[in-house]
Amino acid sequence: MERPRILLAIGSDPEQYADALARAGFETLPIDTPAPESADLAVIDCDLGPEMLESFYPAIRDAGIRSILLVGESTELPAGVGGAGDEIALKPLNGDALVYRLQASLIRAGRTIPTESGAWAAEGDSASAVTPIGEGHVVSVFAPKGGVGKTTVSVNVAVALRQQTRSEVILFDADVGVGNVTSVLDVPYKLGLVDLSGTPPAEWTDAAFEHLVAVHPETGVRVLTWGSDPADSEHVSVELLIAALKWARTHHSFVIVDNHPGYDDRTMAMLAVANEILLVVTPEVGAVKNSAQFLDLARELGLGNVVKVVVNRANHGIRMQDMASTLGLPISATIVSNGPKSVIASNEGRPIVTKFPREKISDDLHAVARLITNADPAEAEAPRRSRSWWTRLAQRATEA
Repeated sequence: MERPRILLAIGSDPEQYADALARAGFETLPIDTPAPESADLAVIDCDLGPEMLESFYPAIRDAGIRSILLVGESTELPAGVGGAGDEIALKPLNGDALVYRLQASLIRAGRTIPTESGAWAAEGDSASAVTPIGEGHVVSVFAPKGGVGKTTVSVNVAVALRQQTRSEVILFDADVGVGNVTSVLDVPYKLGLVDLSGTPPAEWTDAAFEHLVAVHPETGVRVLTWGSDPADSEHVSVELLIAALKWARTHHSFVIVDNHPGYDDRTMAMLAVANEILLVVTPEVGAVKNSAQFLDLARELGLGNVVKVVVNRANHGIRMQDMASTLGLPISATIVSNGPKSVIASNEGRPIVTKFPREKISDDLHAVARLITNADPAEAEAPRRSRSWWTRLAQRATEA
């Protein structure tokens, strides 16, 4: 598999950027390469000067190569530089921040990107075939239709994982603009990713993300939210979500991502970089139809083999075998309906699995967690450690 190729035109400290790109698995090309059409993206420092920009930018544009244009606060773009497909990034931008931007651009373009180590997982490798030490296992919880209990499943599976493994678990609220897991899980008030949105990527440090984390006192589950005010949602970018996820999986054994029920760039990025996708569906015609459409898209993007179907409120409605036939996937787990208990737990800001640990619904939620750990039920209480992450990245795309 070929590495993404980046045309690089940097005026100051180009080695820093070239080294960061090499570590992330990118190949850099000189900006005056005789075949610019062989590149996937270009990175251009717009303070190189009008004459130099005009000497190579037209060839890049004519080859259909999208560019990330690095500008300062006083930079003036020459006429003809910058097109509809180009992105603007404000300097100073460090090497890691540039990697985030490039990864996000490739995700939006439906391209495959390398693993964090710069190595490619072999075709057909399982998620556990390559084991980067110290990197967490990311599970995206998704439903293309709202109202199916996606956030309730996310919260309780995160808590169940914490109980079963005693590992570091973080619950990442990426349902930008709508969801807020803190409405289900009562944690001390903290800031959200939106509070980093006005800062340059160079300031998206470990300390900055750690400052945003809240801890659920009863269970020790860590929580990172995007924010809470829908008016702020437009400020949370794909790049910021990817940077937060990269931080989260570096410092936690399990990352549970609660996603927006749609197909925007942010959601597709969170699905594309997951080890597993839990597709939450209820036994209703509308939910099954929407989920079948999502699975068609997932298969087209190469994500179909990381999806597991979890049926919520499974004790009434369409039969499980009929759902499996329609979806073209087996049902991996079922969760019984228990509306009164769910409402009581939610109103108290407590997980169902701790508020009502002896109920069947809690047993079912723990079974979903065991899908992730691959633990035998008899071993559920034994401490375990996550051993795999980010070892397969398939093609991903977004709706135009």
